[in-house]
Amino acid sequence: MNENFLIEHLHKVYSKHDTSNFNILDFMSAFGSPLDALVYSRLFWPEFIEFKEMIFLKESIADEDDKHKIAETLKRYGGDKTKTEQSFNLIEVPSGLFSHGLGDTTEEEDRWLAEQLSEMWLRRLQFLYTNRKFEVMVLDPEETGGEVGVIFYQLGS
Repeated sequence: MNENFLIEHLHKVYSKHDTSNFNILDFMSAFGSPLDALVYSRLFWPEFIEFKEMIFLKESIADEDDKHKIAETLKRYGGDKTKTEQSFNLIEVPSGLFSHGLGDTTEEEDRWLAEQLSEMWLRRLQFLYTNRKFEVMVLDPEETGGEVGVIFYQLGS
């Protein structure tokens, strides 16, 4: 997918407005807001949290109940931290991230978003955990059982 395809889609979405000759930044300026940018900054440069030497999206561990679920999963996998991380760190795009606007994007656009997320999440993980190695991959709908997905986990844990 390329940016031109996205711009064509945005022209259709905002067809009631004069968006001729708009580029991505023009669409952002016309229809976005600083508050939107702050919200989405967490999507593209997320917070991670460490629990029992495993790494998760911060929002995955909101309370003690979540920690208990992770501990139970770790036990179920016989102490395999990689499998435990994988089971919690698979995010489907778009339904695992959004409840509004589902169906507004094509599978190709969902894949492009997943690819963008995987690149940024890998860089963020490398930035925060310099002495660890991570795998961040985009999965096909056939692999997730539903939608395009992003999965991340530590290598050699």
